[in-house]
Amino acid sequence: VEISDMGVGIEEANLKKIFSPFYTTKSDGTGLGLSICQKIIQDHGGTIEVTSIPNQGTTFTICFPLNKKYLDT
Repeated sequence: VEISDMGVGIEEANLKKIFSPFYTTKSDGTGLGLSICQKIIQDHGGTIEVTSIPNQGTTFTICFPLNKKYLDT
């Protein structure tokens, strides 16, 4: 699954920190949203990756493994 926007993007220095709990660049943010999303995805055997270009946008790519029980039906 890919989720993209055409917003302001994320600076490279911030990209390395966005999944860290309590990291935020917003004055009213808690910094928990992406860390919680990452944990849920990882708990289901998946991965989440992000690419971003400042002033062009950001793309989050979420991958989940295929479950063998669904392939056998």
